Amino acid sequence: MEEKSARIISYLLHPLLMPTLAMLLLLQQSAYFVMMLPESFRWSLLALIFGNTFLLPAILTWIMLKKGLISSMQIPERSERTYPFIIAALSYIVTYFMLSNIGLPPVYLLFVLGGAVLIVFAAMVNLFWKISVHMLGIGGLLGGFIGLMLIRQIYSPMLIVILIILGGLTGFARLKLNTHTEAQVYAGFLSGAGIMLGIVAFL
Repeated sequence: MEEKSARIISYLLHPLLMPTLAMLLLLQQSAYFVMMLPESFRWSLLALIFGNTFLLPAILTWIMLKKGLISSMQIPERSERTYPFIIAALSYIVTYFMLSNIGLPPVYLLFVLGGAVLIVFAAMVNLFWKISVHMLGIGGLLGGFIGLMLIRQIYSPMLIVILIILGGLTGFARLKLNTHTEAQVYAGFLSGAGIMLGIVAFL
């Protein structure tokens, strides 16, 4: 039962879903950067983020699976992660430039930029060590919203608590499935939180 729960958590909190989840949470805030967007545009923005940062990389990764370039959609082997990382990073970067050309408030751009930076960071670490990308993702989400609170763009302490709990659940799932060591889980979470906090709070 625990292993089944761990798999469900890993799928629901997949790294490629983090930009969509971040955007969804941003659009729920009572802040000026949300109020200035028309309701219909918010849904279009969410659909764009989901399509570019989840659907496109997922489809291309599935094609790699069918061609035998990777052994699983979960990409458990460190040696198989390079090309999926490149695909994801490029999709995030393209999305960043698309959003920057339509005059969105900087906060939206920073979360997409942060996602791209995290993937590049993961790719670099992956050259010599296997870090938990799931934990990088959820840690990045936490760090980003802590950054928004520090610069007083939002005030949502309950959201921070929820993200910490989700981080704990994600860590449990990755350890339960034996996909990572404790060091890889903690390193991913702390690196993700630190990098996104720096990007959102200081850029």
